[in-house]
Amino acid sequence: MTHQAGDTAERDVVLIGAGGHAHVVADMLAALGRPVRGFIAPTGSTVIEGIDWLGTDDVLAEILPGTADLAMGVGSAGDVSLRRRMFDGLHWAGHLLPALVHPAAAISGGVSIAPGVQVMLGACVQAGVEIGCNAIINTGAIVDHDCRIGDHAHVAPGAVLCGDVTVGDGAHVGAGARVIQGVSIGEDALVAAGAVVVSDVAPGARVAGVPAKEMRG
Repeated sequence: MTHQAGDTAERDVVLIGAGGHAHVVADMLAALGRPVRGFIAPTGSTVIEGIDWLGTDDVLAEILPGTADLAMGVGSAGDVSLRRRMFDGLHWAGHLLPALVHPAAAISGGVSIAPGVQVMLGACVQAGVEIGCNAIINTGAIVDHDCRIGDHAHVAPGAVLCGDVTVGDGAHVGAGARVIQGVSIGEDALVAAGAVVVSDVAPGARVAGVPAKEMRG
């Protein structure tokens, strides 16, 4: 498994967000033994058990690059725009968002994992896979050999990508979807939950069904 240069397991982590995805990331950080300094969110009323609220997004200006790692606790739920903007802004400011791989995920040797990637509990990633910046391989997803996952893409819980599938930047493959071997999912496309994709999906398209067809309107 190949991580980006500069990964460290010693620095504190600051978690950005306090919703459902943040709770899952907090659990993963605990499983990895990473010390969490606190979380940043618009309000401290949402509690992440055992983690202090540090304040609103303004607190980020007080965290100097290199003094703590940041972990994205904001999911995508089919719309990656917020997560993409946040990651790009933090990366531009010099912050390190390390790749996080749950110890209960199965990762083959030779997998390339870029900064900000999150591979959740029970995911399986096979040999030759490349995962771009800030992508999510969610709970129990299967990514078979030689797939290419673009920046900010999301492979949702229980989705299955057969060998040599390409998922473009910002694309979303919904929960339980199936994508046959060799298919290309275009940039910013959305594959609905439970869909079975047997042919290429155009950039920006929304597909659903068995077999998957483009949704209109």
